[in-house]
Amino acid sequence: MRSGDDNILARLVELDRKACAMVEDAQEALDDTLANTERDMERFRQTYTEKAVQRIGVVRDQEGKASQAELESISQRYQALMEGLEKTYQERHAQWEEEIFQRCVQK
Repeated sequence: MRSGDDNILARLVELDRKACAMVEDAQEALDDTLANTERDMERFRQTYTEKAVQRIGVVRDQEGKASQAELESISQRYQALMEGLEKTYQERHAQWEEEIFQRCVQK
């Protein structure tokens, strides 16, 4: 072989080695990127879950307060109705007793 051919062959071998090294570097970078992506996804998932749990807690507290307020409102309305019925009974029970008695006697 001639020295020019040897030079070309040596250069091709060197270029092949460099290309292989570049491919290995690219593969390592890809592996690192994939590992980082998985780590980032897990961190995102954890952060999102924590925020969701916090939001659920806030909503649960707000709904609990709203439910308690509604329950108190219903209880007050019920109490007012009961007081009205009691007052009506106190005012009219003698009249009702007489009406019932009269209906029973007339039949």
